[in-house]
Amino acid sequence: MPDRVPAEDSRSDRNEPGFHRPDHRGHGLGTLHGHGGAHRTRILRQGHSLARGVFGLPVTRFQTLGSEGFGVYEPEEGLPPSSWKRVEAPADAVLCPGFVDIHIHGALGIDTMTASPEEFVSLCDWLAEQGYERWLPTTVCCKADAALSVAERLPEHPMIAGFHLEGPFLSPKFPGAQPESEIAPPPAFDDPAWCPVFRHPKLKIVTLAPEREGALPLISALAKRGVAVSMGHTDATFDEASRGFSAGLRSATHTFNAMRGLHHREPGALGFALFEEGLCAELIYDRKHVSPEAASILLKCKRPDKVIAVSDSSPATGLQEGSALTLWGNRAEVIDGRVRLVGTNTLAGSTSTLLDAFRNLSSDFGPEVAISLTSMNPRRLLGIEGPPGVLLTFGLDLSLKEIAHPTYR
Repeated sequence: MPDRVPAEDSRSDRNEPGFHRPDHRGHGLGTLHGHGGAHRTRILRQGHSLARGVFGLPVTRFQTLGSEGFGVYEPEEGLPPSSWKRVEAPADAVLCPGFVDIHIHGALGIDTMTASPEEFVSLCDWLAEQGYERWLPTTVCCKADAALSVAERLPEHPMIAGFHLEGPFLSPKFPGAQPESEIAPPPAFDDPAWCPVFRHPKLKIVTLAPEREGALPLISALAKRGVAVSMGHTDATFDEASRGFSAGLRSATHTFNAMRGLHHREPGALGFALFEEGLCAELIYDRKHVSPEAASILLKCKRPDKVIAVSDSSPATGLQEGSALTLWGNRAEVIDGRVRLVGTNTLAGSTSTLLDAFRNLSSDFGPEVAISLTSMNPRRLLGIEGPPGVLLTFGLDLSLKEIAHPTYR
């Protein structure tokens, strides 16, 4: 490590925000302010600060090291600079932990609702090539036995962190591409059909509409078991969403999409998602589901450690333009990079991955925001601890150069 760190680098920044990103590049939408996580580590280079890390490790969150090709980091808060350690890294690189996607319905023509254990492994292999470390197979509206079948078919695989139950306890007013005939009211937690699903050890997230009768006690019961309950496909008013949050809601599913929008007299579910600091917010950032301007509003309203990028990847992901397929009883087609229900403007999930989201976010908001949204924030929601098992190296043109599995000492 260098003999000494310049005084300007060693000063305390404990009271500063986690990062201060200059202008939203490419759209001129102003300045973003954020807050770092609980285990911030200041990453330094000779002469100036680079960024902040997490988990007390130098390779989990920083941008470029420049021509020197090294940085130094503070292994524990409060240690003198003489105790800081050196880390080697490629010059002119952007390093990122592996992606964690909490909302995937499939890819390569494989549907998580019907996938075999072998097909789930095939999805893991393909997602690993896209820079993924963990993901949650996600259901659509279905009966309890179908949801339980998905859970039981999940292989024991280090990339599969559990499953996300999206529906069927949604609002009929906002079905999106969900099979409308399967939408149902929330049952009691101990309902004989649904209790095995709710108690399944692999259940990590449940998306429901908090305004529906029976939703609040179910939210409370699931939250007590450590399940992250998310509001989505919802017609909730601001007050109904607020009551859901009081009962234990932790996030909003694909914010902006399939939810009651913002009105100046009734802020609705979207207004509550923007307003409530303690609520996480999923964001599909393929630039098709949500515009850059709307995403900027979300990031200005919420702390960036509360926004989670998701792909909402459909079985159409990875298929060629013009491909036709049947999704959950509906005919769909891939047109202009979007998967739509035939004859409608309804988007049926996305055809993108978090690799696409990372590049879009990096381009529009900077790498620190991209790393938070695609990796650090979903880890926090799922309670994933410890250092990342996958480390991605990007060129400054955002080309993926290397996928590594580092060993920490």
